[in-house]
Amino acid sequence: MINCGIIGTGSIANWHVLAIEETGLGKVIGACSKSKPSLNSFCEKYMITPYKTYEDMLADKNINVICICTPSGLHYDHILKAAKARKHIVVEKPMAISSKQCDEIIFILEKYQVTLAIAYQSRFNSSFIKVKKAIDKGALGNIMFADVYMKFHRSSYYYQQSSWKGTWELDGGGALMNQGSHGVDLLLYLAGDVLSVHGRCKTLKHEIETDDTTIASVEFVNGAIGVIQASTSIYPGMPRKIMINGDKGSVIIEEDTVVLFDTENNVIPKGLIIGENDDFSSKDPLDFSIEGHIAIYNNFFDCLKNNKVPILNQYEGRRSIDVITAIYKSAKEHKEIFLKIR
Repeated sequence: MINCGIIGTGSIANWHVLAIEETGLGKVIGACSKSKPSLNSFCEKYMITPYKTYEDMLADKNINVICICTPSGLHYDHILKAAKARKHIVVEKPMAISSKQCDEIIFILEKYQVTLAIAYQSRFNSSFIKVKKAIDKGALGNIMFADVYMKFHRSSYYYQQSSWKGTWELDGGGALMNQGSHGVDLLLYLAGDVLSVHGRCKTLKHEIETDDTTIASVEFVNGAIGVIQASTSIYPGMPRKIMINGDKGSVIIEEDTVVLFDTENNVIPKGLIIGENDDFSSKDPLDFSIEGHIAIYNNFFDCLKNNKVPILNQYEGRRSIDVITAIYKSAKEHKEIFLKIR
């Protein structure tokens, strides 16, 4: 069994404990948090050891893996400390809140030979995998448009109950960095790397520092163009929609469900199910399945045992951060921003 320790005991930490248990390959033996009431309640619930400090947990030689479930702006520091303690890492999205932080994380992970995985759980959805393979085989022809629309609803209470959400220091941004990072990651996965962005970010509803209404035009390295939209300002909230259009076919994915796959040859990839979306996490941030986190940990534990690189590694994590931070920079400077091609 691979022993895990969790830092951060908010709602998402529960998904990690349950997912680790479901794999049958690991177990959570302890946790730490700055909130003592939350820590004590969490540890009593799962019958695990509470650590007084993060440093105490890192010093425990029985722990092999650190699961980071803290505010986004703390991920960088927590990853570096875990890596220097030679603990392998699973971190909630996003990996960090700047490209510079991502580069430093990559350097430290390589230096200490530590394995890291990021919780972009939708990547393990079979529909995305099948659509990706079909696109790579040319099923849609040359890609013309690649868009992601994330028009979500978050109540004022959502921000009021947590002092870190909607702040530049600890959230790294607003609707685009927090809620939007999953969609940006998936868009890059399906359509490829981005050449340039031109963004506009506004705060139209919530009393927060960061954006709650964002749009960007995007040009991809392969020549395609597209749109990235992210919001927490609208009612009632709509399912995330990814649309990829080529000269030979198109696909539309709502949340994790393919609702359209139409090509010139009328051939649907084997095993691909066309259905109706029933995911409502656009309205409720905790309304999603645990299956994606189980897949993340199955892949991660397999990589630890067989010396492989996780599917959602630090290099993949940097791609979406590069795009998101470029959009913020574009909105601030009112100009098109060209990304570094890595």
